[in-house]
Amino acid sequence: MRFLRCALPGFLALACVGAWAEESGPVSDERPAPQHVGFTFEHPEILLRQRIFGLAHGVHLLVSSCLDQSEYAAATQAAYDVWYAQQHEAIATVRIALAEHHFGTAAARAHWQDIARALGLKETIYPSLGAVSLQEACATLPQALTQARYNFTAQLNLADDTVTR
Repeated sequence: MRFLRCALPGFLALACVGAWAEESGPVSDERPAPQHVGFTFEHPEILLRQRIFGLAHGVHLLVSSCLDQSEYAAATQAAYDVWYAQQHEAIATVRIALAEHHFGTAAARAHWQDIARALGLKETIYPSLGAVSLQEACATLPQALTQARYNFTAQLNLADDTVTR
């Protein structure tokens, strides 16, 4: 999958990416109101999905920024393509579960950015970088995506195995 950028109304300052657009369906001007806001610490299975969503959101924001850095664009795209091919089903499952949790009967109208806002996630990567430069983050992104922290499929499978025991 290519990481594509496009401008869409209702995204505020966010870039639309191929993964977000694919997973969230067509964008409408009507935004659903969340029934639950923030992280759900009392339900570990929802909290795990919120954590995964937050990490995926951060990956998408960083990849978008790294693609604007010509010296990192090719390596970023290649690493993202491999990672996304392995993780897209887990990401879609998490997005659907969180849309249902946060938006209830309006879940079908909830898009990626709606869930991100319900969780209070940032719309840009820069506040999360802290003292790390964007160039440093981009240089290490391909290796970072191979770490267990970003293997959402394994994390969901492990959680499901724990629940079924």
